[in-house]
This record gives sequence, C-alpha cells and structure tokens, in this order.
Amino acid sequence: MGTPHCRVHPSSLGWELTAGRCVEVLTMKRFRGFTLIELLVVMAILSILMALLLPAIQSAKEKGRQVKCISNMKTLTNAFMLYAGDFDEHLPASGRTGGNAYSEWVTGGNVISAPQTDPDACQRINIERGTIWPYLFGRSDASNPRKEEWYANPATNPYLCPSAGPVGRKRGLSYTMNFYLDVPPNHSVDRVGIQLSRIRRAAEVIMLVDESDQTLNDGTFWHQGVELTVPDLLLKHSGGGNLSFCDGHVAWIRQERLLRLMSRDSDAFYPDR
Repeated sequence: MGTPHCRVHPSSLGWELTAGRCVEVLTMKRFRGFTLIELLVVMAILSILMALLLPAIQSAKEKGRQVKCISNMKTLTNAFMLYAGDFDEHLPASGRTGGNAYSEWVTGGNVISAPQTDPDACQRINIERGTIWPYLFGRSDASNPRKEEWYANPATNPYLCPSAGPVGRKRGLSYTMNFYLDVPPNHSVDRVGIQLSRIRRAAEVIMLVDESDQTLNDGTFWHQGVELTVPDLLLKHSGGGNLSFCDGHVAWIRQERLLRLMSRDSDAFYPDR
C-alpha cells in the first residue's frame, strides 16, 4: 500500500499525516515585533503631530473664551440700555470703590497695589447690589446673595470673563465701566450716569472694558489711572481685547488699535468730544 497523499484545501492552514489519515491542522503565523528603531520613529512622528495640533487646539479654546466674553459683555450692555430706558436715558453710576450713589451699577471692592496677584487680599465686588442686576435676573438678590462658588464661576456668572484667573474669580467681576460716563458731582448719593442722548459719538465711546485681573479693584475703569500701568494686560483674547460701546455694540479689537484706544491720549472715553 502506498503512502496516503494529502491534498491541501485552499481554505486550510495545513495538513499532517496521522495514523494513515490526513488531519487538518490550524497553525498560527508568527509575527515579528517592532524593533526599537521602528518604535522610536513612530514616537517621533506622534510628537511632531502633537506639536502641530496643540497650538490649533489652544487657539480654538481661546476663540471659544473670546466669544463667551463678548456674549457676557453684550448681555451687560443690553442691561445698561434697559436701565437707561427706565431712567430718562441716564446710565447707572460707574461703581467705584466707596461709591454710595443709589444708581451704582456694582458696589464694593478694595484698592490694593497693582499688579494684584494675591486673591486673599482682594474683596469680592457686590454685583448683586448693583442697579443692573434685576435686568439680568428679574429681581434683586442684595439681601440674599448667592454662594461664593457661583460668583467665582464664569459658567454661571455673566459678570466674569471666562479667561479670569484666581484674582478675577475672587472679585467676581471682569468688566468695568468708563469713569467719564458719570455725571458730576462725583461723590453725591444722587450721582447718576450720563444721558445717552448727550453722547456725541455713541458708536466710538467706550462703555465697558474687559479689564485685567491684576488692576481691577472696583466697577470703574479710569484710563488715566492704575488701569493702564501694564497696558499689555488688556490683551486678554488672541492678542486683542473686547470692548463695548455706548451704541450697544460689542467688538473684539486687535492689539494695535486696542492700545491706541486705551491710551491716555485717547478720545474714546470722553462722551462730549
């Protein structure tokens, strides 16, 4: 008797002759692992891809914060306009430290040396005691303030820029009102803001500034004061900054123009020029 002949089926992995019978055998193909050089090449490629992608991811995140900040400022500016509609076109008072006017848009705060870097030295601004709060939340919370976590969270507090750091979150406020929109006498309890109809260039006169955490101490922005000790700190979003204007519009301003608008020689703060 001759030796049995085993035919290989196309779908099988192999055959062997056992006790005169052909038995199909499944075998596993052995794969060669990666060499050290190949692993290093892969890691290098991944590192290059991460280096290329991270700036784009950071830029996208910052763009999101910039848009949220503009939305906050638009919300506040609309509240200012609603307030003016109820008070013979007068804006609220600018909310300076120690201000006691009935119409302050925010109250409280404290003045410390700039740059401010220690949250523990800063007092929270009483945004809930300000005159525009009811236009945002439908009622006054002056006698029933919210939990401190609410004021420190940009996701819940529209007065707070999403790029705010520890000092800004302690203050609970990022946006400050143009000092020159107040009507003298500046220390009267009856002090009010200017009438919108008296502003000559409403689309060019600044109403609110997205101020740096390191200089903000109350609700007022005085462009002749400590606020401009470090002007680059105003460049909070993508190399520029957000401003709202007295006609109600809000805009992101590029670095060169922003620094001109915020300079001590600028006319953008004066409603009567």
